[in-house]
Amino acid sequence: MLLDYGFCTICEKETTFVQHGDWLRDQYTCKYCNSIPRQRAIINALNTHFPNWPALLIHESSPVGASSEFIKKRCKNYTSSHYFTDIACGEYKLGMRCENLERMTFRSDSFDLFLTQDVFEHVLNPERAFNEISRVLKAGGAHVFTMPWYPMKRQTVIRACEEGGEVKHLLDPIYHLSPISQVGSLVTRDWGRDFTDIIFSSSGMSTTVYLVKDRKFGLDGEFLDVFISKKPEMVEA
Repeated sequence: MLLDYGFCTICEKETTFVQHGDWLRDQYTCKYCNSIPRQRAIINALNTHFPNWPALLIHESSPVGASSEFIKKRCKNYTSSHYFTDIACGEYKLGMRCENLERMTFRSDSFDLFLTQDVFEHVLNPERAFNEISRVLKAGGAHVFTMPWYPMKRQTVIRACEEGGEVKHLLDPIYHLSPISQVGSLVTRDWGRDFTDIIFSSSGMSTTVYLVKDRKFGLDGEFLDVFISKKPEMVEA
C-alpha cells in the first residue's frame, strides 16, 4: 500500500491518497471522502474551466459517488436523474427523476452545464443523446463528462446497438456495475479517436479533451480524461 500526501478537490483539504492496488482507476482513494481519481478529475476540471459552477444551473445524469455528492452540496441549482425502465420519463422513483438521455422531457435551453460521469459507454444511441444534451443546454453551455476512451483506436467500436426496439449484441456483452440495477450496465461502445467528430456531427458541439496527472491532487491512473463539449454561443442576425 502506497501513500501520497496532497490536496483533495472534493474534501477541499489536505489529505492522504492511498494506493490499494495497481488499478489506480478504482484503487487510489482519498483517506477522507474515499473518492477515486476520475471523480477528483471532473471536479478539478469544473474548478479550472467553470470557476463559478456553484452558481450555475447544472443537471447530472446518473449521479454516483463522492463527486456527485459534492456538486449537489455546493450547487443550489443542481438537479439529477436516472433512467428507470419501469416508469415514464419525467416521473419520480425513490425521489429521483426518470430521464432517458435519448429522449429527455426537459425544455430546450434549460441548463448551463450538463454532467455525465462514465455514462456514454452505456448509451445505445449516443448520437441522439449528444443531440438531446445540446438541445437542453443554453447557448454557450457545456457538457462536461468522463468515459473510458481508447485513443489508440482510430474508430469507435460498437459492441451493442438497438434494432427493432431490442438490444443487438455485436460483440460478447460486458457489464459494468450500476447504482440502480443488479444486472449492471451494458457496455455499448469502446470510444476511439473519432468520438469528437461523432459529437460534432450529431450535436454541433465542439469537444476538448483535458488530462491532468498530478499525485499532489490524487490525479493518476487510467481513463482520467475529462471531456468538455461546448454548445455554440447564440449568433445575432
